[in-house]
Amino acid sequence: MKEIQMNKWLLTFLYFLVFILLREWLLPVMELTETGYLSLFLIFIGIAFILALLKARWWLSIPIKTIYVLWAVQYIYIGTITIPVKTIPLVFEDMMSNIPLIISGEWGELSNTLRTILFFLLLWMMTYLVRYWLEVKRSIFLFYVITVAFIATVDTFTTYSAESSIFMIMVVGLLLLGILSISRISAKYQAFISLRQITLVSIPLVFVLIMSGVLMIFSPKFAPVWADPVPFIKSMAEGGEDGPITVSKSGYDPNDSQLGGPFLPDNSLVFEATVANKQYWKVETKDTYTSKGWEQSIVKTPPTNFTSGSNMADGMSRQQTEASEPKFAKMNMVEKFPFIIYPYGMTAVHTDRDVTIIHDVEASKYRTEIEGESGNLDQYDNEFIGQSYSLKELRDTKISALPKTNEFAAYLQLPDGLPDRVRELAESITESSESVYDKAKAVERYFGKSGFVYDQKNVAVPSEEEDYVDQFLFDTKRGYCDNFSSSMVILLRTLDIPARWVKGFAPGEASRNDEGERVYRVSNNEAHSWVEAYMPGVGWVPFEPTIGFSGVSDIDYDIELNLDDPEVREMPEQKREELEREIKEKEAQEKRNANDRKVSIAINEWIKDNVRRMLLGAAILLILGWYLYTRRRRWMLKIIIPLYRSKDGNWDSYAKQYHSLLKQLDRFGLKREPGETLSTYAARVDHHFGGSQMQKLTTAYEKRIYGETKESQDWQRLQEMWEDLVFRTSD
Repeated sequence: MKEIQMNKWLLTFLYFLVFILLREWLLPVMELTETGYLSLFLIFIGIAFILALLKARWWLSIPIKTIYVLWAVQYIYIGTITIPVKTIPLVFEDMMSNIPLIISGEWGELSNTLRTILFFLLLWMMTYLVRYWLEVKRSIFLFYVITVAFIATVDTFTTYSAESSIFMIMVVGLLLLGILSISRISAKYQAFISLRQITLVSIPLVFVLIMSGVLMIFSPKFAPVWADPVPFIKSMAEGGEDGPITVSKSGYDPNDSQLGGPFLPDNSLVFEATVANKQYWKVETKDTYTSKGWEQSIVKTPPTNFTSGSNMADGMSRQQTEASEPKFAKMNMVEKFPFIIYPYGMTAVHTDRDVTIIHDVEASKYRTEIEGESGNLDQYDNEFIGQSYSLKELRDTKISALPKTNEFAAYLQLPDGLPDRVRELAESITESSESVYDKAKAVERYFGKSGFVYDQKNVAVPSEEEDYVDQFLFDTKRGYCDNFSSSMVILLRTLDIPARWVKGFAPGEASRNDEGERVYRVSNNEAHSWVEAYMPGVGWVPFEPTIGFSGVSDIDYDIELNLDDPEVREMPEQKREELEREIKEKEAQEKRNANDRKVSIAINEWIKDNVRRMLLGAAILLILGWYLYTRRRRWMLKIIIPLYRSKDGNWDSYAKQYHSLLKQLDRFGLKREPGETLSTYAARVDHHFGGSQMQKLTTAYEKRIYGETKESQDWQRLQEMWEDLVFRTSD
């Protein structure tokens, strides 16, 4: 029995609902991977669904999708919007270069071009499965369950906030399930249900779903019965619920005189910062190394007092800025500190409290006093300017330009008993570096390529005779941020480069609040230390030697770099990919010969000179195409009849002939009504043309389809009746 076909408008609506679900899939992927180009992927999904609705054959749909994928790759990585003729050889070359990586299992090294193509293929496969689930199985339950599981996992274990997505998925998904259930029932009982009937049935369902969502959002919410399982899972992954045996907890501690030893991780929240981009949060610097830890020398410069909103931008004139407009970080403090925690480039602090902010210059610390006594602020806004440093200016820093004044003596201090091998190591690390910046970068890179290990548990404490830095550099090579940052400061000082030890917090974990703003949650685990080195002509520049942490400073790569330059490996991934792409494009451009360029120019000029002719030709083709389309039931006879005459008579060939006749009758205007049986339809056709040919053809067709008869037929006679009816539709 022939299956009842789904109404095309209903099917269009179902595809639209699935499109919404797939968009909810793409949103977290785009945000977490910082991929961008969401619209290109959504357009591809839309094209796939439109082709499915139009029942496009594979020989049409595959080329269209392939051309779009090539065009999208060209647009993303080359930036042009012309027909992707040049993309094909580049994509082929790129795929060939990835074959050794695939064979060796180095999946993480695959090029971004290939990854993008693979992602498009994944979407291609997903749209194909959706078509199967909607039109054949009429059940989207599996896809709905996978969607809910994916969004819930992303919301729980990543920084992506899926609150709005969960509501959207609930409404759209349940509406899909309800409509498809009705469609399955109609198909099962061969009962045609119109779009109007489905709409009437769906309205109560939509109303219930929306009301449930509204109640879910606005109803009071009780505290969770069970504790959040995520910290427990993370602690188990780090070595068990109880954790290692430790001597201290992570977090800010003003006393740094005795460093070393393991510590116990602490997930306690310190503060939340609402800010657009991740920042390192600075508290203070220290200048005196005691061979066991750090102390701050006696303050010589009188402190500077500020009030809420005062300009604190003094001393920033030597630094480059990303933008002239200020940025803001809204600080919501959980732990109470009598000082300001601030990002680099801070220009002002805004608060409703009557507070005095005391700037200790040597310590780079901003203490807070309220009514003349040390106090803390629960909330305040940091106004700051994003800092960016010119790589050209940094690489022009000369050793001879380093300051010789007593102003920097504290930042060159070394303990009397520092082993000579520390100085010898610093000289060997930087012997091939010329500028001050290159020497500092050589020291920063040294830890990542010399067998050092980041560890919070098995960390040694120096004995009375041992130096903390010397022990880490030569004996243990194992530690956490204090070990790495202290060692870099001392290595730089042995080279007469002023350096200081910086304390504060790492950026923290990002999430989204109800307004869609990015919020960084900073816990005691983010307590961190890093390095600032003085670059002549630039000022104090931050460095990050600790393995596993990203750089503090934003570098403007304003000079020509090659792929062998160490700076390239340390670039943010996006900038590195842009540079690699630029270099490849330049090499490809150099390989093109003059003839290719001349051909391109000639083609462009020809197009400019013949725009009117092209438009006229396009109009003629459009008119001709429309004319052929409206007359298709006539000229198609010259294709259909010879095609089936050439085939041997059998049931498979006859079934195809019969279906082609139904289509031809539909084009003629004798359309088969929804739910109308073939016998009734055949009688109506014969009534229109006269005779009984359609009923005879239908009887033969039904005997095979419904009766499963294997008897042979008079194929010649059936062919003649079929041709006669086809010819009549051309009148």
